Amino acid sequence: MTISRVSTYGSYLSMLNGINGTSTSLAELQQQFNTGIKSQDLSAYGTQANQLLALKSQYAQRTGYSSAITTATTQVNATETALSSMQKIVSNLLSSANIPAGAGSPAVSAVTSSSNGNLGLSVDSSKSVFSAAATYTVTAVPSNSGKAGSYDVTVNDGMGGISTKTLNLTSIPPDDGEQTFEMTGGPGDGASISLDISQLKGPGSATFSVAYPDLAAPKALLQGALTQLSSLLNTKAGDRYIFSGSRYDTPPVGDLSATKQVSQVTLTGGTLGTAGDIYTMSVAGKQFTYTTTGSETSMSDILNAFASQINDPNQQAIANGQTPPLPLTASVIGNQLTLIGNSAGYSFNVSSNVYPVAGYQNTSTPGGDPTLLGYPSYTSHTDLDNVYSQYTSQLAVAADPTAVPPTAAVPQIDNINLNGTSVDVGDVFTINMGNRNTVNVTSDDANPANNISYDKVNNPTAYTYVMTSADLVAMKTTGLPSASPPVAAGDAMGYVAAKLAAQINADPQRSADATVTLNPPGSAQVTLTGMGSQRFATTSTVQNNSNQNQMTAVTLAPYQAPGSFGTTTTTPPNLAPYDSQFQSGVQNPAAFASSSLNVDDSTSVTYGISSNDPAIQNLIIGIKQMLAAVNNPGNYTTLMSNARSSIVSAQGQIRQLDASTVNAQSVLGTAATNHKNAMADIENQIADIQNVDPTTVAAQLQAALNQQQGAYTVAGKIASLSLVNFLS
Repeated sequence: MTISRVSTYGSYLSMLNGINGTSTSLAELQQQFNTGIKSQDLSAYGTQANQLLALKSQYAQRTGYSSAITTATTQVNATETALSSMQKIVSNLLSSANIPAGAGSPAVSAVTSSSNGNLGLSVDSSKSVFSAAATYTVTAVPSNSGKAGSYDVTVNDGMGGISTKTLNLTSIPPDDGEQTFEMTGGPGDGASISLDISQLKGPGSATFSVAYPDLAAPKALLQGALTQLSSLLNTKAGDRYIFSGSRYDTPPVGDLSATKQVSQVTLTGGTLGTAGDIYTMSVAGKQFTYTTTGSETSMSDILNAFASQINDPNQQAIANGQTPPLPLTASVIGNQLTLIGNSAGYSFNVSSNVYPVAGYQNTSTPGGDPTLLGYPSYTSHTDLDNVYSQYTSQLAVAADPTAVPPTAAVPQIDNINLNGTSVDVGDVFTINMGNRNTVNVTSDDANPANNISYDKVNNPTAYTYVMTSADLVAMKTTGLPSASPPVAAGDAMGYVAAKLAAQINADPQRSADATVTLNPPGSAQVTLTGMGSQRFATTSTVQNNSNQNQMTAVTLAPYQAPGSFGTTTTTPPNLAPYDSQFQSGVQNPAAFASSSLNVDDSTSVTYGISSNDPAIQNLIIGIKQMLAAVNNPGNYTTLMSNARSSIVSAQGQIRQLDASTVNAQSVLGTAATNHKNAMADIENQIADIQNVDPTTVAAQLQAALNQQQGAYTVAGKIASLSLVNFLS
């Protein structure tokens, strides 16, 4: 082999190495063309590598700041929008065009009478002064204290207010008195009702209603404001409730319109100190009883006895042991007992009754061996019957644990004793009776302990007998010889018992058969024997002219009573009463903490408002105070003045919150702009170091491709030569 041939072969090998080098260069150019940067390898940047790393670190840091600022800005913007809406609510409430300065004139309806002509009356609106919207009931009963022909006329507003006067239109001249009734008790206290009674010749009743048309629109506006405020406070931004503090996944507000229930029991009458009178009261399904001793000096003594029982921490036992105190508080002023629930939204039922000695009582137990009867030691006025006979729906309570279900062979037996040696015209005797069935409530499958059973009385029937003047003569002279057993003349209680038993037995839908046992001259017994295994409930009432004491229970409308809602703010971190977690007693201070965000290395911003902020509490309190004014027209001016003060205070506080929120918006916006500008500058600096000119790279890539293509062509031709031709 000659030197020239060796040189040719060496050139061939050199060409192959060049092709490999061109391929590497081509790959690098291809990567630069695709990515737009010189290299992914920092070593390619030489002394600029450290600078490039620092720039990328700054860019990542500012990206993190920007992301956090974007999230915070969304929440802050939503908060500012909500606060702006709250300010509009405040402006509407402070507008005299929406909330009038006065309650306006009351509208009095026509009188509806149900007295068969015995009682005729009208209302003199020009002389009357009303304190509340109400339905007034006027009743007339023969007077026990007045002279012959006198009637006790009572005006009741259905809210605890009552007034009674004794009138006589048959005397000459008529003793009609001053027919202006001054109401005492309840929200209508202080009202002066001027009546024009044109006819009064027997027991009767009439009703009329009073409304305030000018307050209908403000009431709707205020209720709508609470609904709108509830929606604003439960606003979500992304996955967060913006007014929940750190409890971001929990809606902060429950029912803003919920109030504490306020019920009043009014005791009226004029007879005190009679030993043995029985007063009963049912509160939230629990029975309370007081028997007079004869030493009472006022109505308050009786009501205070009930208040002590209701507030007693060791109340009566039920099937599973002692129960805790009722979640309500009882207090007494004069002849009124007031019951206020301890928390907003808790509701309870109240009923009451009086069983005077001079009339008749429902207190006896079944005769004979009590263990052989359907209900051992059954006492109608002290068990749950008194509740369920008066209401068709009740709060769930435990069924009577001593009750033994009746059977066809051993039916339920209830006895009613009537005590007293005399009766008066107008005495009213009533027995209420209806089938009692057990209702099973199984609404909580996850917590079987919450599922309960309770008794319910379906459509009780009232059997009522009223002693008339004709019956009074018959009772004294002939009795009821045709009754079974015959009632002798002068047996007052036997006469009444026979009349009641006859009514019951004449009813084909009755729950029990009635029989009478006589025990003259002072008592008689009505025995009620059930139909087979069906349980039934029995209660009784009396309107007796020898004892006019009555207990009337009413539940006031929301906001009518000052105690139905709070007027002071809770101090954070305590939960406000309207908070959705208030009932659970959660008092976590962190739940109300504002959010803090570092928007750069040297600046931080605090943002976020909790639903228990004093500004929001004052706004809610102010709206409720306005509703209280609307529901108490007689005290409208004073209550509305206080409400406006709360609203004005809330207005200033909400403006401050809005200002701080706008300031947070400004800080966040400025920081976001600064980061955006800085990131753009960093991007330019990074580009100066690592970016390539796509046009230049494209040209170089094309040149490299051409060069490699030529090299492959030559190499291919050489590779196709034989060894002899190649060496020659």
